[in-house]
Amino acid sequence: MTLKTTQKVTQILTAQLVQHLDILQYSINELEQYIYEKANENPLLVVTDAEAKSQYDEIMKLANYDFNTFSSQYSASKNGEFNMIEMRLAEKESYERYLFEQVPMHENLSAVDLKILTFLIQSLDHRLFLDVPLEVVVEKFNTTFSHVEVIVDLLQTFEPVGVGARSYKEYLLIQIDLDLFAPKLAAQFIQSDLELVATQAIKQLSKKYKMPIQEVKQTVQYIKNLKPMIQGEVFEATPYVIPDIEIKEVSGEWIVKLNRHYLPAVSIDEDYVALLKNDPAYKGYYQQSMNDALVLLQGIEQRDKTLYGLARWLIQLQQAFFTSGLEAIKPMRLKDIADVLGVHESTVSRAIRGKFVQVPHGVYALQSLFTKGLMNTSGKIDSIMHIKKRLKQLIEAEDKQKPLADQQLTNILCAEGIQISRRTVAKYREELNIVSSFNRAYG
Repeated sequence: MTLKTTQKVTQILTAQLVQHLDILQYSINELEQYIYEKANENPLLVVTDAEAKSQYDEIMKLANYDFNTFSSQYSASKNGEFNMIEMRLAEKESYERYLFEQVPMHENLSAVDLKILTFLIQSLDHRLFLDVPLEVVVEKFNTTFSHVEVIVDLLQTFEPVGVGARSYKEYLLIQIDLDLFAPKLAAQFIQSDLELVATQAIKQLSKKYKMPIQEVKQTVQYIKNLKPMIQGEVFEATPYVIPDIEIKEVSGEWIVKLNRHYLPAVSIDEDYVALLKNDPAYKGYYQQSMNDALVLLQGIEQRDKTLYGLARWLIQLQQAFFTSGLEAIKPMRLKDIADVLGVHESTVSRAIRGKFVQVPHGVYALQSLFTKGLMNTSGKIDSIMHIKKRLKQLIEAEDKQKPLADQQLTNILCAEGIQISRRTVAKYREELNIVSSFNRAYG
């Protein structure tokens, strides 16, 4: 038996660091839930709900408004600026209430008709499609199948267009029925050959219905332009993406703003601190609670600093993206940001997970800004987005009678300096939902 001494460097993550990393990877919604969970566990934490805080601020602003101020604020909102008063007044009603308001327009309905119509409205799913078999309605109201179908037909005349449809196919047919200028065979295409329409099998449809190819193309294009989902002027509250970061240009300078106002305000209850701090019986409990509270506050602050630093570097590395959109995005890896921030790649991965950035031309997932690329002959790297855009341009400009095969597209791209294989071209073409050259030629 011998004794040996060795030196070894190991990295140990403290409980505090682990919690900071957890907070970093949370989206706004997840962080809000986490804050409330911590507040329930820790009596020293005081949490003010973001909505209550916002309402309080609005009430205080209203209390200080005079008539001129109100008028000017309302006018400002006409120019597209946010105005909380106008936003409150413009809250949309639910679809159910909106549909019931249309019932009195049909005066000749019997008591049974009204009961059936009410039941059908209450049986709509989130798409406003009818979510109950007609047989169930027939049995429930002890009536005939044709009677129920008449009430369904009535419901399908309500706004928004498509309400009461029993399938996606029927939803498209309702739109066609209400359009006086719809192509004469558009409904038949949908009823019998929706798959051929989806694959743009123009020649097959032309042969089956003995129609000129140009007329078939116009009919298919008309069907493609139908609304893919129910739309209307009145919407239910729907979940939406809350951007964690907002980046906008002000007087020629890019400004970064963290959307903290969506999160509840967190503070430490000084009265409770004074109560526990000087009580020897609660000394250990107080110290543990205070430490947990400080770790939470520090974790939120560290999350803000990391996101802010990330946003500032994104502006420098992807300036073309902020002015021109995704088409101008440059290839960028997690390692590139990790190196400039002086952190590990896993930290950057946590920072961008489930988070979104709002820029002048839209809202984007942070993860979508990290793109791969292919080396070109000049030694630079072309982004996949750029290559796909060029591929789409080549196909759109091709001779429609002699479409470019994947190998021909590969040769053109290689001649332009983009080193790419035929297999990769085929993959990108499929991701762009573009059919093969054979199908483009013969449908």
